[in-house]
Amino acid sequence: MKKLIVIVSIIIVGLTASWYFDIWNEPVKTIDELIGRNFDYAHKKYFQTDPNRQYKVNVNDNLNEFDSGILNKKEILTDSIVHVFTWHYTSHKKTIWVGRTEKMESQVIDAIRYSNNVQF
Repeated sequence: MKKLIVIVSIIIVGLTASWYFDIWNEPVKTIDELIGRNFDYAHKKYFQTDPNRQYKVNVNDNLNEFDSGILNKKEILTDSIVHVFTWHYTSHKKTIWVGRTEKMESQVIDAIRYSNNVQF
């Protein structure tokens, strides 16, 4: 019986540690299922909460390294202003960049998931 308790305890500690330290995910990865969708889908269906942080960037200005990834999508934008929304979780964050395109008013043009300890 003691052996079983030790084994179960080790499993629980291992699973908790792997969840907390987020070892099953890459430090930064694209959220492909959101790219090309509209903001309402991302906000109401995917995240289901309001973002923890939001701001705007102009793709014609000098962008920091974190926001510069949207320059690859600049050609699909019909407006230079892009809205950035970030949701915070225990071990990671998720950020989406939303802009006006010919397809839709508020299209997710980029989306990433990244560990809290990642430096951009």
